[in-house]
Amino acid sequence: MLVVTYADFFANPAQYKEEASVSGLKILPEKKQKKVSRRVQKKLDHLNAVIGLFPKDTDLDALLEERRMSK
Repeated sequence: MLVVTYADFFANPAQYKEEASVSGLKILPEKKQKKVSRRVQKKLDHLNAVIGLFPKDTDLDALLEERRMSK
């Protein structure tokens, strides 16, 4: 028996066509997203809101170290 994930099969079904005719073909179901609690979702929303505030070329570690030294 040939076991293939849902994503792999539908990404390239022609690849598995010959194998399916020779042997059994079993497609694993698509994984479902787990629900997250409101508390975790709120934290994720806050994190997504902050993404992009600092330019990518900024060295955040240096900024944090400078802030620690100034205190």
